[in-house]
Amino acid sequence: MSDALRGLPAAPLVARYGELVSLQQAVGYRHVGEVFLQEGRTFRVLDGLFIPGQGRAWRRVDTAVLRRLEHVGQATALAGRLAEINGGDPTALRRILLYQLLGLLREGEARAGDAVALGVDAAEAAALAHAAQRQPAATVQQRAAADGLEDAWLEKRLCLAGRLAGELPPGARQDPGLARRLKEIAAASRTADRETAAAGVHEERGDLTAAAAHYLRALRLVRDQARALHGLVRTHTSADGSVRAEPTPDAVELSWDDDSGATAWRVHRLTGAAETSGAVAEVAGSVAAPRAEDRRAPLGSEVRYAVVPLRDGVPDGPVRVSPALLVAPEVTGLRLSDGRERVAGSWQRPDGAAYVSVRHTGPDGRCVSLPPQEDGFALRGLGPGEHRFRISCHYRAGDRDIASPGIEAARTVHRWPGAVGTFTAAPGAAEGSVRFAWSGAEDAEVRLVAFPGQAPPSGTEMFLPAAPLPPELPWAPAATAPQSPVRTRELLPSHGTVADVTAVAVRGDRALTGPSVRITVPHPVTALRAERTADGHTRVTFDWPADASGVTVVRTQDGQRHEQHVVRSRFLREGLYLPVASSAARLEAGPALPTTTGVVIPPPVASYALPPDIAIAYRVVPGQRRPLRRKPATVEVTLSLPTEEEGLDLPEFVLVARPAPAGAGHRPRDPADGTTVLRLSGTQLRRSGRVLCHIAPDACRPPYTLRGFLLGGRAAAVRLQELSPTTLVMR
Repeated sequence: MSDALRGLPAAPLVARYGELVSLQQAVGYRHVGEVFLQEGRTFRVLDGLFIPGQGRAWRRVDTAVLRRLEHVGQATALAGRLAEINGGDPTALRRILLYQLLGLLREGEARAGDAVALGVDAAEAAALAHAAQRQPAATVQQRAAADGLEDAWLEKRLCLAGRLAGELPPGARQDPGLARRLKEIAAASRTADRETAAAGVHEERGDLTAAAAHYLRALRLVRDQARALHGLVRTHTSADGSVRAEPTPDAVELSWDDDSGATAWRVHRLTGAAETSGAVAEVAGSVAAPRAEDRRAPLGSEVRYAVVPLRDGVPDGPVRVSPALLVAPEVTGLRLSDGRERVAGSWQRPDGAAYVSVRHTGPDGRCVSLPPQEDGFALRGLGPGEHRFRISCHYRAGDRDIASPGIEAARTVHRWPGAVGTFTAAPGAAEGSVRFAWSGAEDAEVRLVAFPGQAPPSGTEMFLPAAPLPPELPWAPAATAPQSPVRTRELLPSHGTVADVTAVAVRGDRALTGPSVRITVPHPVTALRAERTADGHTRVTFDWPADASGVTVVRTQDGQRHEQHVVRSRFLREGLYLPVASSAARLEAGPALPTTTGVVIPPPVASYALPPDIAIAYRVVPGQRRPLRRKPATVEVTLSLPTEEEGLDLPEFVLVARPAPAGAGHRPRDPADGTTVLRLSGTQLRRSGRVLCHIAPDACRPPYTLRGFLLGGRAAAVRLQELSPTTLVMR
């Protein structure tokens, strides 16, 4: 037992130990030995790795046991990795388990009970706890050095291995396996140093080929020896080939020609003094294709890339070296746009850039630096001509401000039309017209347009024809407005128009919107008519205008003006009756103007001339019956005429008789349908106002029916008061 406790492991010395620990932690195990607790409740580890067998016997853990554990419980991946390790070195599992157990015990009081709790058999628990007490607990840094040492050795990162060896806990060299590994690392490092020294001698003599061969042999021994890589960069010639390095916002993209027959490539980044003492970092350990990308290049630093060809994992042949490259990505998505006396720029700033600088060179050659920007800029008050800009990204490298070379772009500022100043509208001189007036935009064509939907704000810049400008208003021009210092235009909008009219200044393919004004033109009243009724009123009819809330009717008669407002519902339900005298009257009707913002253009007013009430009445008085004969019938014709209409021409009155053998059903239909028994001229009627006449007995043989008619050009303007047909039958 005492021999077993000598030389306890201070490092796992297994490849990819970090991967093993990740598998172990994934299933919640404190150490890898917990995978054996699935077979029994304990294990032994001091004189070899054993688990309980049949009866009281103990069985050594071998590959067969581990393969069986791959199909038991939840730790199948962990058991498979342990089987792989055991296949390569049967002693490795014991070393790993002891290393983990000692570390866990050192974290506590290292008592035998603690070892039993970890799964160690009681027969070995006290001895293992005692051994743990004799060694101090390792720090996190010391354990990390022990965990990674074997990977550094296997990957020939001997510079890293040397640094890790210096970080091992005290007494680590008492581990024979670890001590042997450290001697191997030191021996290989010394051999590499001798190769580097020999290369230096050849390099001083100018024999770059021999120097490169020694540097390459050193690099084969020590993968991460910066001196060897610096030497290969110094001894590189153009015949060896170069690496193309292209910076992008997220990485540096690398490519090179594949003409060496290499099976793989190893990519290194050299920062700072790449040929002497700059930092070296491995970008890619092994790539099969002749391209790679570096996503961790230090921003703001100058770097070079060295690509080492590999054959079966061993450096073979001269390296490929890139030119020096400043890792300072430029902005992407750069866009410049011009406007009226301005240029605006936008871009996407790369991650890591502190700020973006912009230098502006105007058409006159004067160069000005803008304040630090982030995602864009806007310059105003620029004159016409070409304006050039250089946009550079700035990066912090320590206390230095490193600027990228920059991207140059240009934009031309064009001459824009002058802005429309004032823009007004008012009813024009012609009926139903609107008069527009504006100021400004002296150097441009001013168009009056109506945008669909809401008009853009005044001062909106438009690029034609990309931003389509509506056609000019289709309204007919009215009479030319009087000349004035302010330009005008008088147009005739159609009835029912509601439009937001905008004045737009246009010059070439650029337009500038001006103010807007709303124009409202209501529909007019149409088909206005009036007809007198018997009760001293007149019935007014018209076609109601669309969208009108009301109509105002004005009656002018005998020098007096009367106004009446009518709402649509009452007009349709009751009609419109106005009191009138017998004299002539004039009726006018128009829609009630809406209360709205902007300008309302009144539509034409509908009018109707109501003639005076001139009436002619007649009455027939049958003659008295006498023996053997009858007295002739008497006709009384009366004229009703307003005083102011006494000089008016009057129609002729005729009385027509038609024989009526069947009674009163055969009235004369027109003046020619019978015999004229009485004719009075308009002059006769106007002179006396009332005329009495007799119907000659022989004018028409009774029985007959009488009927009066008015003849002449004014007959339609005079009302004939008809009598009941029964009173007009003469027997």
